[in-house]
Amino acid sequence: MGRDILIRTLESLAAVEGFERLEIFVVGRVPDQTVASRLQGVCAQHPQVRHLDIQFETGDSSRKKNAGAAQAQAPLIAFLDDDVVVATDWPRRICEPFADDQVGLVSGPSLVPEDINRVGRLAGLALSSRAAGYVAERYRRNREERYPINWDRVIGCNAVYRREAFAAMGGFPADFYPGEEMIAAYRTEQAGWKLVFAPAAWVLHYPRQSLRRFWRQMWGYGATRIRLLRAGVTFTPLPLVPGLWVGITVGLAVLAPFFFWAGALLAGNLVLYGLVALSITLHTVARTRRAADLALWGMIPLMHVAYGLAQWAELIRPNRDFSDHGLLAGRKSGRDGT
Repeated sequence: MGRDILIRTLESLAAVEGFERLEIFVVGRVPDQTVASRLQGVCAQHPQVRHLDIQFETGDSSRKKNAGAAQAQAPLIAFLDDDVVVATDWPRRICEPFADDQVGLVSGPSLVPEDINRVGRLAGLALSSRAAGYVAERYRRNREERYPINWDRVIGCNAVYRREAFAAMGGFPADFYPGEEMIAAYRTEQAGWKLVFAPAAWVLHYPRQSLRRFWRQMWGYGATRIRLLRAGVTFTPLPLVPGLWVGITVGLAVLAPFFFWAGALLAGNLVLYGLVALSITLHTVARTRRAADLALWGMIPLMHVAYGLAQWAELIRPNRDFSDHGLLAGRKSGRDGT
């Protein structure tokens, strides 16, 4: 929270249709003094933009979202990440489905920007490719008309709740991170509200622009899937495929030195996976028409391995804190020898 892109996010909101009718809350500490100063300038220029300078020791992500929602007066409460750029007609497009009184939650796509480095572009393409399964629809405009969705199609960086639905699902759980946005969507669905995806209500979301950050992002996604299942959400088998594939591959690699059949199956497994990843890469390049995007062939395995390993890690060592605060605390403990 508090990178330079935050100011660009606010500038994009200031340029939308009907900006004067919006109330905007920037919730969280901004440690970068330059960004904090620029944020103060935005708040001074636009009185409907307010900064809640708060931070919590535990459940920070959820508690900050809930604090912002508590301050809001509007009947619809939108949640955006601090690293997105919204379309000029985003407010109108994201609000249109609420004409149906039964709609409680609307989400829109998170598209890959053009002005990012190569790793960031490949990360975005991996998430929007067929390698991501049904999740890919959250990262591209796959159709024009809005349509009903299940809870696991919602993307948290671009989501709007009807106030009554937000209250009915109880707000974001402070003890669930990452994945608090997904469990909230599930609880909204369970409360009887309709969920809708609006492809026209898009935002540009700047993805992780380093391999390390992308690996960490995918690791968090994989671990979250197991936590969601443990929390009792509707079972969906497809998100478990990467973990199953990683488990089989590691098992065959361990057995291969001792059994010929294991070595043969391992080779076949890797060749088949490589061909599938290549096919997906070529399909994506045909869409983007950029030869440099052939490097996606290497990004897809990285995505699947991180996601799959995280599922096993979560099963073995559950409920690790993946927040920045938790990871920093873990690294400090390691340095201290505790």
